[in-house]
Order: sequence, then structure tokens, then C-alpha cells
Amino acid sequence: MIETKQTFCSICEAFCGLEVDVEDNRIREIRPNPNHVVSDGYACVKGTRYDSIQHSPDRITAPQKRIGNTWQTISWEQALDEITEKLGAIHRRGNPQAIGHFVGAPGGANLMAPIFRGALFGGLGSNRMYGTGTCDTMNKFRVNGDMYGSPMRLAYPDVDHTEFMLVLGANPAVSGTTLYHLPRSRQRLGAIVKRGGRVVFINPRRIETARAGEHLFIRPDTDVYFLAAFCNEVIRRGGVDKPRVNSSMKNFEQLAAVVAPWTPERQAEVTGISAATLSELVADYLAANAACLNMATGVNQGRSGTLCYWLLESISAISGNFDRPGGNLIGEGILDFATLAKDDPQMQCTSHREDGLLTVSGQQPAGMLADDIENGDVQALIVEASNPLLACGNPNGRMEKSLSKLELLVSVDLFRNETGNLADYILPATSWLERSGMPYALQSFAACTPTPYLYAAGPVLAPPPDVRHEWWIYTRLADKLGVTLMGNRAISAALKLSARLAHTAYGRWIKIPELMISGMLKKAGQPGLKKMLRDFPNGLRLPDNAGENFLGTDRVLTEDGLVDLAPPDFVATFARTIERYYQQELDNKDRMKLIGKREVKRMNSSCANSDRLVREITNYAYLNPQDAERIGVIDNDAIDVASDYGAITIPVRITDEMMPGTVAIPQCWGHQKADGLPHAKAHPGVNSNFLAGDGRDSIELLSGMSHLSGIPVDIVRSNRIVTVA
Repeated sequence: MIETKQTFCSICEAFCGLEVDVEDNRIREIRPNPNHVVSDGYACVKGTRYDSIQHSPDRITAPQKRIGNTWQTISWEQALDEITEKLGAIHRRGNPQAIGHFVGAPGGANLMAPIFRGALFGGLGSNRMYGTGTCDTMNKFRVNGDMYGSPMRLAYPDVDHTEFMLVLGANPAVSGTTLYHLPRSRQRLGAIVKRGGRVVFINPRRIETARAGEHLFIRPDTDVYFLAAFCNEVIRRGGVDKPRVNSSMKNFEQLAAVVAPWTPERQAEVTGISAATLSELVADYLAANAACLNMATGVNQGRSGTLCYWLLESISAISGNFDRPGGNLIGEGILDFATLAKDDPQMQCTSHREDGLLTVSGQQPAGMLADDIENGDVQALIVEASNPLLACGNPNGRMEKSLSKLELLVSVDLFRNETGNLADYILPATSWLERSGMPYALQSFAACTPTPYLYAAGPVLAPPPDVRHEWWIYTRLADKLGVTLMGNRAISAALKLSARLAHTAYGRWIKIPELMISGMLKKAGQPGLKKMLRDFPNGLRLPDNAGENFLGTDRVLTEDGLVDLAPPDFVATFARTIERYYQQELDNKDRMKLIGKREVKRMNSSCANSDRLVREITNYAYLNPQDAERIGVIDNDAIDVASDYGAITIPVRITDEMMPGTVAIPQCWGHQKADGLPHAKAHPGVNSNFLAGDGRDSIELLSGMSHLSGIPVDIVRSNRIVTVA
């Protein structure tokens, strides 16, 4: 008999509500939930076709051990014993930092995994934690910490009440939003225009979401000049809310001095946005009763992502559009997650590396992983729900060579991806359809959402018999290593006993994730998990954020309770780098620049093995017709793209959606070696991150972000033949 269950998609930050028809523990259909309190009947194809991933015959459903070039299925006890024997040997050498971890985006969407992952590594005494956060978003956490006192004080645009919205480097209609929750994004952004407002997207590509408003081209990786000039123009036009600045902020004079040299005319020299256009945008921004700003991955991945976000937040703050309805707001979650993060040693912005680079919000720079392995600083690595071979800058395949040198590499995943191919062990984990959960911390605990709500879902399917939840994996590793979890012997002992019994005849009643989720909800004064599932299957709508609840309150977690408009590190970095980068832009204004491109049917490399999502055998390089004519190519011709770090050959598609002088290549392709992903291997494409660098010179030092967008490249017609169909 078919049973319909409600859940939410965990592939991206939209967390759209779904209805899933299940029969005999198999999905019959996935469709949008028309009654979900926020997504309201919307979901994209990645969620509605997830059955092709969930039930893939290539899924790993029992622990695997690599023996030479072959794989052997082993028991959990053997896998855990052998892994902990190697980890223990490294730990006994007296350097717990040699044991590292790398987590991908799905690991962040799994509510329990970060808790138990952190508990294990905290018990080991290691904060050698890497992740794809330093490939897309960690600059924002750095800014939040310096300006507001905690990395988890996340501002979001009040989309449903604004009159003017400016968006840089984002394409939410295709890939969801970055660090805030906005399902049905095109509809909700389009509604701003319908009610008489204005929405402007600034991007080197005329993105799909721009159909909801207007679009302006900008030269890749020049956003810092646009934002500096925008900020200066706000000040010059008298757009500063002085009473608000004087009462709740500090260091305005330093901010004003930093941006003073940047005029609309000067920024136009490198951005391609005319002085008149910038001035018009500032005028409309200041004239609106409520206006908001947002930037995302396309800007974050440039050389100045932290400075860009600092300037954007400062513009909002000084103009009076921060902490006001229709502007940029700070939510109040069911738990004060920002205060917890501020006091958590693993989440603080700290410098404990010998090279002085920072750990930001629990992550060290992914762009330094290869160096750290080569230097012997990392000798064992657990990779959870990620594929760093494709996700990170990988000049000339350096990441593969480095990972191959580890004493121990463990992959915790659903599949044997390219990174898993190099692993010593693969541990099969649950999918998001096989566990209870809530939309992750940014939505539920930090309330970074224009529509506040709570949602909880139970498992839709039972996992295969030898698949395990991540909480169980990390707890069992801690048990065998003799590590105390949570810094509490009693709690640690109870968790370890629960894990030992969980998959025995005596332990079927043990549901640690459900108990913890229910406890979190009840602690926040909300219904427990059972009541949520029973009484609010489509979600529980919470009161709107009325604003005026942050500035001047104890929610500002800086030492003096004031928002810092000019953190010293930001000012110093701006002074040290921006003029130099500006001259480089002028010197190289005729050179092509590379950006990434999101695709609606792919989320990084996690969808690559789905025959219902991936049909084309390759990705393409997207060029403007002017550039194509100059290079001498037409659709499907091959081009050679070379950077200072590597070269690739890829077919082209020609479109006027591209800004002249820019090439866009969808990232996280390049599956030629994906033996465990046969569909992906048959549809390999090209890894654009071979064109990105790694190491200290290829990361943004304020936040550890990798430089993955705006990379200068040279392009010529290729003599090679590429297959496109």
C-alpha cells in the first residue's frame, strides 16, 4: 500500500517542502508539498527526482575497504577497529592536529552530524577541520564576527517588505540562496516589482533570476570597487542616518575615510558599470522607504569577498536600512545560536596554525589542505559528504597527489566518488530521507529567513541494514578511541552505550537524533518532535520579524555592544590590497576572466550520477558572441582555456547572456575517474577547478576563502576534438 509522507528537501538552502509516496520502502513519487507553510507547492527538479539518487544501484550500503585497486565489503566492527587503530597510532604520537576532517554542504544540512563530529574532534583535541564553506561562504561568517560579535549573527534581506533590492553574484532561481532561506525565490523577488519596487541583479552573466527584475553586467571580481563607490556615494549624498550611527555603531569616520577615494567615475574604469548608473542606483536606494542588499557566492569567491561583504553590511547599517522592516534584518532563532557560537572554541575566529592563517567558524582554508598534507600537518583525514577533488582549487591535479599520501583517508558518503576512490575505507551514511531532522541551524536556530517558521520531519524510508547515521559513526569511533564526548563523562558514557545497542535487538527503541531534536525544540518553548510531526506536518508559522530588535540591545555581541563599521583587519587589508588589485585590473582589462555557473539540475557533484538529472555528457564554456567571433569558434567547437595554474579543453556555447570578456564554466564536473559513479563517468565533463590555484597565494587571507571566481584566463580555439553528444 502506498503511504504519503511529508518531508523537506536538504539539497540546498531553500529546504522546500515535499510529499513522498512510499511503497515497500521505495519511493514511488516525490512532488512539491502544496500545503508547506513557506515553499507553498514549489520544489525544483533536484528534489523531485531525488529517487534516482536514493535508489541508485551504485550506492554504498555496507562498509568498504580498499585493497590495492579493488574494494572489499567488510563488517562495521572490522572497519571501526582498523580505522581507530590507525587514528590511535597517530594520536599517540602526541599531535592530535594531524587528524583532520573535511565536510561538504550536505554535512551542514544534517542537523546531528556537526554536533557529533565536533564532539569527536573536540575530544581528540583537534580543530583541524576543513570544508567547502571556505569555497563559498566563510567570508560572511568572518564579517559577522568582527562587526556584530558572533559568526552566527547573520543578516538577511527582508524580501517580502522591501521597495528596493540590489543583488550581487547570486542566482537563487537556479541554486537557492546563500545563507538565508528563500524558497519560491523568483516569485517573491518578482513580487517586489509588482508592488512598484525595483530589483537589480549585478552579475557578469544575465542570470535566470534576472527575469524577476533588471540586470547589469559587472566585470568579474571587481565588486569591491562598486561597493566602495556605492558606500562613498551614500555618504556624499547625505544618506547617513546619523542618530542611528551615533547611538549604536562605531568607527564611522574610519569607514568614510576608506571609501572616500572611490568615486562612481573611478569604479567605472574597472567594473564596466557607468558612473551615471551607479549614481542612479544609489539615488533609488536612498529614496526607497525600505531597501535591502544581498550578495552571494559569485562575489564571495573573489579575491576580496570579505571586504565586499563588510562594505555591503556597512552600507545597510549607515543608511538606516539595517534592523528595519524591508531592509536587512537579524532574526531571532528558537535558540540563541549566535551566543552559543561566540562561546564555542571550535566556532571562534582563531589563529592557531603555524602559518598564522585563521580558522573561521570552525573551518580552516580548504585551499591549504594539499599544502598541509605535503607538510605532514595532516596525516589522517575523514571526508564527510564531500568531494574535494572537484570542489577545491586543484592545479594540475595536485589535490589527488596529496590525498594519496595520507596515512589514512576515510570517506563517509552515499557513493564512492572521486575522493572516495582514493580512500582506504568508505563508510555508508544515511540520506536525508532516512533520518529525522529540521532545516539546519541557519534557518531554525539563527532564523536567517524572511518567513520565520519551524519544520520537523521524520524519516521517509528505513535505511539499508548496514547503513548508519553519522551520529552513530562518530560516537562509535569515539568509543573505540576512548574519547570523551561533549566534555562530560556521564553524557559520553550514555551516548556510547546507546550507539553500542542501537543496532541490536535491545536497542531499537534508541533514537538519539529524535531525542536531541525534541529536546532542542522543548528548550526553546516549542512543541516536541512527536507533537510537531503530528500537529504541524506542513510546518509551524512563527511571527514575522518586525525589526528594531537588534541595534542597541544585548544581541549585539561585540565587547562594547556597538556595531563595528571599520574592523582594523578589514581596513588594513583594504589599504594594502585594493589599489594594487585596481592597477592589475587596468593592466589586464583586455584579458578574459573565468566565473562559475550554477545549473538547475546539479548541486555541485552530488547529482552527477543521476540519470534523471544529468543527460549531457559534458559541461560547456559559455562565451559572448563578440568573444566567440574574436576567438573564431561557433557552438560546440572546442577551446583551450589556460590560467596561471592549469589548462583545460572544453566545448563552447555562445550566448548574449555573457558579459564580453567573461567565460562561465559550470563547476564540479570532471568525472573521468569516477569508477564508483558509472553514469557520471559516462557524462564526465571538464573540471574547471584545474584553472584555480591553491596555497597561500590563492586564498583570501581574512577568511581563508579560495579564489575560485574572476580568475584571469587566456582562450584560443582548440585543435582537439571533443565529444558533445
